Amino acid sequence: MDAANLRQRLLTQNIANANTPHYKRLDLDFKSVFAEEIDKNRLEVKRTHPKHYGNAIPPAGSLKVARETKTNQRFDENNIDIEFEAAQLAENMLYFQSLATSWKQEMSRLKQAIQGR
Repeated sequence: MDAANLRQRLLTQNIANANTPHYKRLDLDFKSVFAEEIDKNRLEVKRTHPKHYGNAIPPAGSLKVARETKTNQRFDENNIDIEFEAAQLAENMLYFQSLATSWKQEMSRLKQAIQGR
């Protein structure tokens, strides 16, 4: 949820700077952090079945903010595409909402277990 929150702030910052000359978009660099964590074998989890996946998602504290400098959308060297940013923002909001719903359900199950239901 922390990573989704950070990504939300970055995407809204991109939209806010859509008309700022020379501004380059920011986003989280999930792929390189994930690959780095796998290479270091820090994501190993206990498998209870041979068909289970062997690695988990990297911790939110290890996420890196990346500035995309390779693309230019306009003559002022700004690379923000409002439609793309809006789509990324909607996707991130849905992701955060699904995490929040899952967390709420887990807390409800724990509460029921504590109360002995």
